[in-house]
Amino acid sequence: MDNKIKKISKEALDFWGYEPQSTMLIEEMGELIKALCKYKRFGYEKADEEIKNNLLEELADVHNMLEQMEIFFGEEKISQIRLEKLIRTQNRINKLKGE
Repeated sequence: MDNKIKKISKEALDFWGYEPQSTMLIEEMGELIKALCKYKRFGYEKADEEIKNNLLEELADVHNMLEQMEIFFGEEKISQIRLEKLIRTQNRINKLKGE
């Protein structure tokens, strides 16, 4: 499935270009923030299926737009930076655990 996602993401980026797709990412991030706030406001255990499904939809939308930005800016570079940041996080966790 990842190959299909990448293929369609590249097609969308090539068709619309960076400027409109980066604006769309900003819009989708705003919608995700709203969905997360609503989920939190109703309480994680009490949120109904509509609220949970909306949150999943917004997560998917942001992920799809991020995929396009990664293609634009360079997936390899971003993957390396992500790994470095995750290793820093892991080191912090290990320190807090006393390891």
